[in-house]
Amino acid sequence: MEDAVYREFLELEDAHWWFRGRRAIFISLLDRFLKRRADSGRRVMDIGCGVGGMLGPLAEYGEVIGTDVAIQGLEYCAARHFDRLVACTGPHGCFADESLHCVTAFDALEHIEDDVGSMREIHRMLVPGGLIIASGPAYQFLFSQQDRITHHVRRYTRGELVRKAESVGFEVLQASYINFLLFPVILPAVLGIKAWQSIAKPSDEGAGSNVGIPVPEFVHDGLTAIFASEAKLLKLFSAPVGHSVIMVARKPGGDVSQG
Repeated sequence: MEDAVYREFLELEDAHWWFRGRRAIFISLLDRFLKRRADSGRRVMDIGCGVGGMLGPLAEYGEVIGTDVAIQGLEYCAARHFDRLVACTGPHGCFADESLHCVTAFDALEHIEDDVGSMREIHRMLVPGGLIIASGPAYQFLFSQQDRITHHVRRYTRGELVRKAESVGFEVLQASYINFLLFPVILPAVLGIKAWQSIAKPSDEGAGSNVGIPVPEFVHDGLTAIFASEAKLLKLFSAPVGHSVIMVARKPGGDVSQG
């Protein structure tokens, strides 16, 4: 990603509604499928850890390792005193067979050209019963300047993400769209911005992402409450539409949920 985006994410991850809402959903899924046991002996790896926004929460579930292709992101993580960091390039995994218990890829796979190859490597590195929890942006027709700035290769449908995971041997436990309650508002806004950008043709150089658009604090709080409420709804059903997609899948052969 552009350095401006790294700095922006670092500044906004504790205040912006998008970061706060998705974090609530991620933690809810981790609690459902993995359970909190920091001393369990589990090894949890966060692929594409960026500036480290999920490394702290993930430490509740085991020994957490952050990996990224970008040294920039890892430098931000190191400055925040996360000390288990690995620079891992391309789709090839950096760990031995069956050495990890959970791998998270929160908005990471869309940055990788060979995402199926990466899923295959994740499958290889996981112990039997190990989990992958992956999220990403939804719908290729929404691909815009925001995706270019953040170096996305693609956007996903739920079916595409599931098919790719199953093709390398994963058993999908849940797959859903998220950010579905706000999607009726987000969809026309994104399409409108995309239409304007096709005319104005703004430069990507040095640009920040859409999350940098100023919003009053009370709006952040309201949008966070709406987005985060989806965590409870996902216990009841998987949404058919939304601005992002999320999947929980397991490598057959065991159960790591209790440690």
